[in-house]
Amino acid sequence: MTKTPEQYNSPFNPGYGRQPLVFGGHERDIEDLTNVFRTLDFGENHSILISGLRGAGKTSMLTLLRNAAFDQGWLVISEDASSGLTERVMQTSIPTLINDLDQESKIRLTSLGFWQFSAEWEYTERQREVKPLLRNDLVALSEAITNRGILITIDEVSSGRARLRELSKFALQVSHALTDGANIMIAFAGIKVDLDELLKQDHTTFLRRSRDLDFARLGPRETVAVLRETIHIGGRSITPEALRRLTEIAQGYPYLIQLVGDYAWRARGAETTIEIEDAEVAFEKAIKAVMSRVISKVYLDLSEKDKEFVKAMTIALEDGKAKMSRIVALMKESDQYVQVYKRRLIDSGYVQRAGHGYISFSLPYLDQYIKTILADDLPDSGMAVPDAWVAFPAPQL
Repeated sequence: MTKTPEQYNSPFNPGYGRQPLVFGGHERDIEDLTNVFRTLDFGENHSILISGLRGAGKTSMLTLLRNAAFDQGWLVISEDASSGLTERVMQTSIPTLINDLDQESKIRLTSLGFWQFSAEWEYTERQREVKPLLRNDLVALSEAITNRGILITIDEVSSGRARLRELSKFALQVSHALTDGANIMIAFAGIKVDLDELLKQDHTTFLRRSRDLDFARLGPRETVAVLRETIHIGGRSITPEALRRLTEIAQGYPYLIQLVGDYAWRARGAETTIEIEDAEVAFEKAIKAVMSRVISKVYLDLSEKDKEFVKAMTIALEDGKAKMSRIVALMKESDQYVQVYKRRLIDSGYVQRAGHGYISFSLPYLDQYIKTILADDLPDSGMAVPDAWVAFPAPQL
């Protein structure tokens, strides 16, 4: 039966952690990692570090890996790096996985003497006289399943001291399980500076040999490809003008690509072709949404000194880049002091080098957001925020 225009559902997935239909960039990484689920030939892929800003696609990548692992029959443990990680995995995640195993695998687990099952082969309790260890659980599960492995994904790694200590201990247990022969792939996701702090902890030596996936902005060609192919998969077409406009709006930012594509798709849902007017509708909605959902949150993540730096950087911008000497003068600090914050913001992914002595914002629209919230401190020319209520003064009480 022919599909009518009204039946077209948006193929874009702007929701948190949703796997996009077309994953722009990292094609080789995705191929290598998903092949491990099929072949159990790990190579360098026992541990993965996925870094990037909010909305860069880190959580979506974890979703992609989980789905690919499920498809090959792997066991999957999916968690975030919040407090109580090890306890949640041992008390909830692993018992759930055990209950979902086939009877043959449960029989093998029983022979190891670690767990006790009811007559219906449901997990009941541990059969242990010693304190249970995560490493032993992982090894036992790995031995109980044949031609499969265990994928562990840990999202939202943060650099708080307590969190890092717990992650360090968790990583130590996983490294012991790997040494004991368990078939495990573990993936951590977070902002690069937080992952770097994790690598500095005790017991994380094996993570220093991890495969690194840095989720930065896509290039124009990749952005065009994601938009065009996603629209094609959804069963519609797009004019060249509309495609170019959506590419300009998205600026290679993965979350914004999905968001602006979704808004353009829904602008006139009964039409089979996305036109330039749909792209303009998407522009207004998508920018408003990304400013409130992402850009404002990114700014709030910054320390007060980081905010002072990006404020000075915004004032110093000329043709999209800022001269470091100008930022130093505006901050009224020593060059050495300012360079510390420059390096930190570059490592965090907010800022990038733009030639000798220059930097630019790597997150689209961050500079424009800063202009709006710091308008009172910026030059008056063209930056003042108009007051729409000037013509409608409040009555005197």
